Amino acid sequence: MKRILLLPLFVLLFSCGGTTSSYEKVIADFVQTNSRGTKLDMHFKAEKLEEVRRVTVADSIKIITDNFNDERDKQMASLEKTVSLFTENLEKAKAANRPSLTMINSYQSSIDKTNEQIAALRKSVPEELAKYENRDAGDILTIVVRCTYSVDEPITNKRAMETFDFFLSPDGTKCYSQKRVKEIIFNSTINTKGFPS
Repeated sequence: MKRILLLPLFVLLFSCGGTTSSYEKVIADFVQTNSRGTKLDMHFKAEKLEEVRRVTVADSIKIITDNFNDERDKQMASLEKTVSLFTENLEKAKAANRPSLTMINSYQSSIDKTNEQIAALRKSVPEELAKYENRDAGDILTIVVRCTYSVDEPITNKRAMETFDFFLSPDGTKCYSQKRVKEIIFNSTINTKGFPS
């Protein structure tokens, strides 16, 4: 009975290890290839490697939509301020001792045009969403793998350790890009006993 239960566990462990090692090879190739496409031997060694997340179509749609809405809200707020300024100027022009019909018409025209821009913005949707129209929301677009690795720097010939998030293809065989992971440094004051407070 114990053999039957342990067999699936071994299969799972070896399959995960296989994925991690294939990620390591893809990342090593990416890191050791320069901008001209020449492969270098920098003695790449993965110190720590973990799959952070899988970005799906649904995730991408949410990111695009959220960014679009944030930008649209900023533009609309700016346009609404413009309408407010034109409205103040229109009221002042109407209340002047000698109202100028030209100025009144100019301010009103500017208010109307700006309101049209606001209305168009309210109806707008991100153009980038069109590419996801016929795709399943659960389709994986990118696998994000965090890797801490050491390499020999080509110029200084010194050993360096870095941590990056690597964005891989859905099958994990290509690396699209990388993004440095910023280290968090905690500031702490030392109390009189010498321990962080």
